[in-house]
Amino acid sequence: MKKDSLFSTDDILSESGVRELFEIIGVHESDVLVKQGDPGTDLFIVESGQFVVTDDKGGGRILDSLGDGDVFGEMAFLGGEERSASVTANTTGTLLKLSRKPFVAFLRNNPIPGTKFLLFLEKLIVGRLRKADSLRILISGDQDLSERRELRKLRADIRARNKKPLLSANDPMLSEICNWIYARDNQVLFRQGDRTTDLFIIRKGKVVVVDESSESFVLGSFGANDVVGERSFLDSKPRASTAKVSGNAEILMFSRDTLKELLEKNSAMAISLNLGLGSLLARRLSMANKTLRLLTYEELREKAEVSRLLSEMRKSLRIKALH
Repeated sequence: MKKDSLFSTDDILSESGVRELFEIIGVHESDVLVKQGDPGTDLFIVESGQFVVTDDKGGGRILDSLGDGDVFGEMAFLGGEERSASVTANTTGTLLKLSRKPFVAFLRNNPIPGTKFLLFLEKLIVGRLRKADSLRILISGDQDLSERRELRKLRADIRARNKKPLLSANDPMLSEICNWIYARDNQVLFRQGDRTTDLFIIRKGKVVVVDESSESFVLGSFGANDVVGERSFLDSKPRASTAKVSGNAEILMFSRDTLKELLEKNSAMAISLNLGLGSLLARRLSMANKTLRLLTYEELREKAEVSRLLSEMRKSLRIKALH
């Protein structure tokens, strides 16, 4: 496997066997493809036609429009999250639909192309999470938002669903291919602007992530079984924040090369890790979206930069080579 070829996912549908997993479905004008709040784990790619994304809980407010190559349903596909918005056809069109169960079966028999598709979806979510963090900093730099009761409830919910570790710390293979960090108080795992791509899985202790460019705005506090550093791990962009240990901690440092090695030595463990990472990212994006909804839309409209970031965050990453 060539260096970083696993993370080169621009032309994902050309991967062996991936496109064959999709069912082609025709849609008519006004067909509702997904309904906000409903369960469901199907993923969709727009092959033709125009679709509108609406926030039913916000009075049917239009959030986005989708066209050829756009993706929707990835949060439910990865993490089992309820549908965060409704999608309705504005015209007749064609969709490619992927159901989770056959994909997981494909993944277990074809770990390399299956993992590349997962990494593609995870990078899509990471892009939206980066924009969501920028919005939170712009809108609530005074951190008053963190004291809202609704937000505390959201944090408690995501914490309760994050008890299962991505990897078992007792597996002997991890000692062979991964690095353990036994960290002390204030030890820096990575700094804002660093071009490192390691992923950190917390076994014990606490890690605080801050934005140093905004007076050390606290982006999150993470404990046992949580993950930090996943964004640069997936998209190779410079670190957007700084992660520091609070107290003493035991942390597993997981590199891109480690994922490749794990796929070769124990593909089942690598697949389990990647599915867990996708689920975690979907939960984080769900929480970010709900957090932003706590703000009034009057506040958002007053800030041109906020409006621009909202538009960028809503826009899907397009699939290349549909035809």
